[in-house]
Amino acid sequence: MSNFFCAILTGMMLILVSGCATTPRPVQIRAEVDGLASGDAQVKRRYVILPADKQLSPLDLQFVEFKGYVEKALMQRGYVKVEQMQEGDVVLFLGYGVGEPQVRHYSYSVPVWNDFAFYPYGRRFMYYPSMGVAGYTQRTESYTVYKRYMTLEAYDMSAHLQQQMPIQVWKVNVQSQGQTNDLRLVFPYLVTAMQPHIGTNTGHMQTVDIDESDALLREIMLGNPNRLPAAVVTPQP
Repeated sequence: MSNFFCAILTGMMLILVSGCATTPRPVQIRAEVDGLASGDAQVKRRYVILPADKQLSPLDLQFVEFKGYVEKALMQRGYVKVEQMQEGDVVLFLGYGVGEPQVRHYSYSVPVWNDFAFYPYGRRFMYYPSMGVAGYTQRTESYTVYKRYMTLEAYDMSAHLQQQMPIQVWKVNVQSQGQTNDLRLVFPYLVTAMQPHIGTNTGHMQTVDIDESDALLREIMLGNPNRLPAAVVTPQP
């Protein structure tokens, strides 16, 4: 009888595990946003975007794709992109990256079972799961997390063109921690978390949760003309 129920329980566990393995987990991040702005931040809305890293070309494919997400968010906030720097009010410097991997540990209790908790009741065997626990043991697991971040800083265009002391108009920093270092996957989520706080003073760091069903996220992703499509892999015969 014990072997029979053991086989049933083992089969049920295998079904549950296989189901979890084939079901993709929804993408969700928790981001922290910190914005600062000067008094005239809302007046200066015509912009040009450049890489914050001076060693990075404005034609770098990753920068071009990421810039497209930011431009969509800026347009939603009433900002206007210009082609010539002389036409702009501010020059925006976009930075982004992934930090070094950090290993985290956590512990949990696992029950230690007796042989089996089947007890006779009349002519039938009844199962009492709580009576089969002999004790608990501690297990420790580890996982790796990464810090994903982006920065967007606005500087007065006139001072920039005249190579004067930089005058910062506003800035916004966004960061998130998670188990993937795929910045292309996470970056639209960071931009979505940033969007309401562009050119504003948040007062302190704000926590924002974004998942893949977010309407603003979908609009930002679909509205990016610079998003590079993924290649279609053709199965080899």
